Amino acid sequence: MTGMMLYFALGLMVLTVLSNRYWRRQLVVTRIAMSKLKDKVEDVTKEVADVASDYAQLAHHYADMEKRVQKAEIDMQAAILELDQKKSAPMQRYVVFDRNEPRTGRFWEVAVRCHPIGVSLSDQRGYRGWTGVRRFLLIADGEREARERVAARYPRKAGFEVVEVAGCRLNGLTVNRISELSTFRKPAKPEEDGAAAARPQRRTSPAQS
Repeated sequence: MTGMMLYFALGLMVLTVLSNRYWRRQLVVTRIAMSKLKDKVEDVTKEVADVASDYAQLAHHYADMEKRVQKAEIDMQAAILELDQKKSAPMQRYVVFDRNEPRTGRFWEVAVRCHPIGVSLSDQRGYRGWTGVRRFLLIADGEREARERVAARYPRKAGFEVVEVAGCRLNGLTVNRISELSTFRKPAKPEEDGAAAARPQRRTSPAQS
């Protein structure tokens, strides 16, 4: 009887050891699986955060584009209204001041009034007048230069008066500072320099906007 109990105790001890080893091995496997699952959860969380960040950026860009579209529509309506106003407005004529004279600078708009009343015929000789105000377009480095050049060609003693000097209000009218790239200063060949200097310059030529 005692021997059977010893055998039974020994078997129970062996079974307990095997059971402990099995469950320890299962515990290790479970820990490894949990670690892998934790890494996957972290990766998914990072991907979700990246997707949320991309979504926030897209939402911001979408809101910005909506604002731009609204602004573009407002600008387009304003441009259409301005175009209709300009179409219905009376046409304003300009005169090119120095068409054949290459210069650098910016475009200026000079308004000149002609009122030859009280001016002697000798002072008016060589000048052709007009009615009302005529606007000249010229290129100059500053307002003073533009005023002086126009006043020199159309003096007060001949019945002319410079009314206004302002920057040119015509859109897209510019002059390149580099002479080789300017359409108003084309490089001439060496043999043409003398002929170009001998050509007479036109005083005025009508232009309109």
